[in-house]
Amino acid sequence: MTSPATTTPKNATPAELRRALDSVDFLSGLVEVAALNRDRRDTRGSALPVVVVSGFLGAGKTTLMRHLLTADHGMKIAALVNDFAALNIDAALIANVTGDTTALDNGCICCSLSGGVARALCEITERDVPVDAVLVEASGVSDPAGIAHVANAVDGISLDCIVTVVDAAEIAEKAEWSELLKRQVAPANLVLLNKTDLISKHEVDAIAARLGRLAPRAQILRTSHCAVPPVVIFEAASTPALDGTEHSNHHDHGFTTMLFCAEQPIERADIEVLLNDMPSGILRLKGFVRLVEAPEKPMLLQAVGCRWGWHEAPTTTGASKLVVIGDAAAIDRDAIQRCFAEIGLE
Repeated sequence: MTSPATTTPKNATPAELRRALDSVDFLSGLVEVAALNRDRRDTRGSALPVVVVSGFLGAGKTTLMRHLLTADHGMKIAALVNDFAALNIDAALIANVTGDTTALDNGCICCSLSGGVARALCEITERDVPVDAVLVEASGVSDPAGIAHVANAVDGISLDCIVTVVDAAEIAEKAEWSELLKRQVAPANLVLLNKTDLISKHEVDAIAARLGRLAPRAQILRTSHCAVPPVVIFEAASTPALDGTEHSNHHDHGFTTMLFCAEQPIERADIEVLLNDMPSGILRLKGFVRLVEAPEKPMLLQAVGCRWGWHEAPTTTGASKLVVIGDAAAIDRDAIQRCFAEIGLE
């Protein structure tokens, strides 16, 4: 009798082997996290936000990383990378090189991922000089979901979002996309459809539609050279105009900001319905909200794409204020104003 066929290392496809390796990395990462959490104590007052940057080789994620590290945003960012040399940071911007760490003169640092995601994140949280956020660069052939789960399991770390960079020119002519591309896009909160300047608008529209079906809860952002302002990527920088009282019409390289306020407490259920069906074009939302359930204790609300969460706010007074950052080409300001007005935010 012939035994049933089984998948073994000898007859497994490259995709199957890649999934198996990702699973091993994920499980070993969780084991390491459990050991590290047991042996250490987090001393930070709040969770350190982590952004996972994913994308296939050549899609543009290194360009995005370099742009975010060297932009004039006033944040101290730690970047965990597999190959610092690939970032090609101008030598004039490098302040110091020590072991596996390269410090930039704007306060940002780049560290090697050779010791694993969990261990590198723990080392970042224990540094004497704290950082505002961490970028984790996934390799071009890895699944970002596993990395994100491991990062989010580390004490003192909070997963902010997964950003996946897609090469529009590379996949424009492909009728069938690779399983790896699908796995990199599916868990993303933000998808940067990059190199859109190299193909026609019709092709870009068709790819964006396919990406929307593959990742229905992600925001699809069309870019060239991954040129996006840091406020789109980092929650720590996404609170412009929170002290203002009027809607902002600020445009920054195709992005726009809107401010919504309310003197009266908001129903939590009402705002969560809005969050679960976010109007098109909204990339980030952040602010303080006074809820009907506990008006004396405002909550910090943060959303990226369609991923959102409530956190305890450091303040106890003041009106509700929410900042919305959107893609100026895709956002319908009137429709968004109507949506927010319906729940008491104007």
